[in-house]
Amino acid sequence: MDNTALLMVGILGCVVLALNVIFIGIIFTTRRKMNAVQGWSTTMGTVLASYLERRRSSSNRGSVNYPVVQYSYQVGGQVYQGQKIAPGMEGGGTGAGKVIERYPEGAQVMVFYNPQNPSEAVLETRAPAQWILWLVLIVLNAMLCGVTTVFAFIL
Repeated sequence: MDNTALLMVGILGCVVLALNVIFIGIIFTTRRKMNAVQGWSTTMGTVLASYLERRRSSSNRGSVNYPVVQYSYQVGGQVYQGQKIAPGMEGGGTGAGKVIERYPEGAQVMVFYNPQNPSEAVLETRAPAQWILWLVLIVLNAMLCGVTTVFAFIL
């Protein structure tokens, strides 16, 4: 293998390793949040607004729909408002419309709130689409293995 090919494989390997660390960190942080939410208290709340919000995509593919659900709830006589749907990262895309359908304006909903900080709340205890991050990791690692194998056979 010449030095340029080795350098390319090394750089690609470092990039994939960094992406692995980032994605695994996101996955485990989300898992920890999901586990914490399981122990939160619950109260009934009311959906104040429910709509799709179009946001520019970080890639050049245009924009993506994100669900926005604003709700109010009471804890100890104090009224709170929230709009976090689930622990972890926000999920947008093709499933956003289904989320909005589950939370129509005016609906009564179960709100999970942190008993130590009642202003922290979610409507769902499961994070959306974690399998996508695992899939991205598998694809990135398979690509790295493929590129390394090709370089090994060519040079």
